[in-house]
Amino acid sequence: MKATFDKQKLLAALTPAAGISQSKNTMASVDGLLFECPPDPRLGEVEDPNPNLCRISAFDLEKGLRTSVECEIGETGMFVIDTVKILQIIRAMPDGSITIEIDDKGRVHIAGGQSSFDITAAPGEEFPSMPQFVGEHTYRIPQYIIKQLVSRTVYAVAQNDTRAAFNGAFFKIRNGELTVVGCDGFRLAAAKCPLPNGGADSEILIPGKFLGELTKMLRDTEDEVTMMVGRKHIIFKIDTIHFFTRMLDVEYIDYERLFPDTYRTEVYVSAADLRSAVERASIVTEYKLGGAGKSPIRLDIGDNAVTLSAVSAGGSVRERVPAAVGGADISIGFDGRYLLDALKATSTNCETLRIRLNESLKGAVIEPAGGTTFKDARPDETVFSERKFDAAADYANKNSEDEEKDPSSFISFVMPTRMNK
Repeated sequence: MKATFDKQKLLAALTPAAGISQSKNTMASVDGLLFECPPDPRLGEVEDPNPNLCRISAFDLEKGLRTSVECEIGETGMFVIDTVKILQIIRAMPDGSITIEIDDKGRVHIAGGQSSFDITAAPGEEFPSMPQFVGEHTYRIPQYIIKQLVSRTVYAVAQNDTRAAFNGAFFKIRNGELTVVGCDGFRLAAAKCPLPNGGADSEILIPGKFLGELTKMLRDTEDEVTMMVGRKHIIFKIDTIHFFTRMLDVEYIDYERLFPDTYRTEVYVSAADLRSAVERASIVTEYKLGGAGKSPIRLDIGDNAVTLSAVSAGGSVRERVPAAVGGADISIGFDGRYLLDALKATSTNCETLRIRLNESLKGAVIEPAGGTTFKDARPDETVFSERKFDAAADYANKNSEDEEKDPSSFISFVMPTRMNK
């Protein structure tokens, strides 16, 4: 095999492919990237008939990526090259043309400018078979929608939980609307948005680690990504890149049951002010000394304010954030990171949040001031009949214009932590 590439084009193709995690595999061929010059139709459909095209694939038996890059092919061939070595070499090479030449014994010669490297490669036939890029259901979705929904929920997905369902984000397409849900047992995040092109109803569970890599590839544009749901795999096609993973084959939790039917306290507060206050309080709670654990952030809600406080071995903090408070006063504690993650994931267009609570050991619901369509909870009449909340309508109307600009909807549910008296 012999092919000449433009460095920047080759590097742009290698970088996302190298992001596939391969370090824990025992198969040597899986630790490398498959180079096909030109693409072999036996290994997958060739979409671009350009004869001077190199197809690059990465696959760790769970997730994978396939892309292509233009080049000048001198000799055809198919080889597997070590991922780390080829990426480091191409990054270090001078700008301009780079020639990769591989002989029949797998000796690789890489040359560009006044630099050259010699490494080894394995036969392409040793690369594991990849799934076909076809699906039972196909959806064409603007990239910004997928990126937005995943960014607002993936933080709540567990990484290595023994409960398999918590390690993935739940995608539900119903009546032309896409809902994405993440939950790790301590917090839950959900976001939804209408699909401009509609699509068949479907429910799938996608590993959270895969979605973290996917968001790095997506752009905040209306350019479409094609999502294909296969029998075992989910495939996202972004421009010339096919990025796919095996879906989690477990039943997801009934997440809607986690949202309370009623609430005893309702708070309307500036999203930016509350987020900044929690960030400052986290400086104290994150302090570690002598192996001591993290201290919670305490929220005292009442008297038209949310008062945050925290005490740890490293010091203390107290801050008052103005708010409109209805219902019963309440004191509740949260893990600072969990609460901050939920606040950071809110929409940039959402100026005011509505927070609904019940008791100090029951979770808090965080959503836009205008509410959502996830669940229509009712105020506890035993509390609100005695304490009328006139500010609610004013705060809800304040966000109506911003919500029209952002058709998506989000909601978070954060469990509290027990506080020492």
